[in-house]
Amino acid sequence: MLIETLTGEEARALGTLIEKSLATPDYYPMTLNSLRNACNQKSSRDPVTEYDEDTLSLALSGLKRKCLVTFIPYGSQGNNYKYRHFLEDVRFNLGKAELAAFAVLLLRGSQTLNEVKLRASSLHPIESLEEAEAVLTRLAQRDEPLAELLPKRPGWKEPRWRDTVRTHGEDAASGGMGGTGGAGAMEAEGSQEGAGALKPQAGAARSKWDEFEELKREVEELKAGYAALKETVERIKSELGA
Repeated sequence: MLIETLTGEEARALGTLIEKSLATPDYYPMTLNSLRNACNQKSSRDPVTEYDEDTLSLALSGLKRKCLVTFIPYGSQGNNYKYRHFLEDVRFNLGKAELAAFAVLLLRGSQTLNEVKLRASSLHPIESLEEAEAVLTRLAQRDEPLAELLPKRPGWKEPRWRDTVRTHGEDAASGGMGGTGGAGAMEAEGSQEGAGALKPQAGAARSKWDEFEELKREVEELKAGYAALKETVERIKSELGA
């Protein structure tokens, strides 16, 4: 098994290392402090975290044990390290486009195709939704899939993609539906049928909620586009020495 199941902290650390290796290669590999700041940054992260060095050190040790990260000594003291991920190695067979999309899924959770395209494009050029879908499909069709397409759920404007290398909290919240629907969805439908006279009111509430979720999703997509553009500008400024 190339990638063992990751904890949330391990997923955030790995995703951040992949992101920075693509976005700011001049500052990669990363020190513990720079990686902690990047893991906890307020933009392009969901959820936003406040990891301390002990939490991140534990996550990095777990990633090293799983052969996903290496520790590179630097400085004169011998106990300082920089950190590099291994996913660019040939054994993983991942191109830069796949790495960019995978990093976005690790850092932001489940997302629509357009969100993945916008966010991953700030790390590596992805020119169209068709190209983004092809990248995600390649991740999903590996012998050991790294991504999966979730069917559309109540309140979602469209289906979403997510990584498959960790346990997602939304599964428990949705009654164990995962990416398949199944028993959780059937039980939910059964409980709605037992509601009887409440059904019309519940339907109206869902309609209003769907409208709200659609507006919220559109705002998120605009924010993602702005964040991607901002990161691209900052990267160009950094490369030009501004």
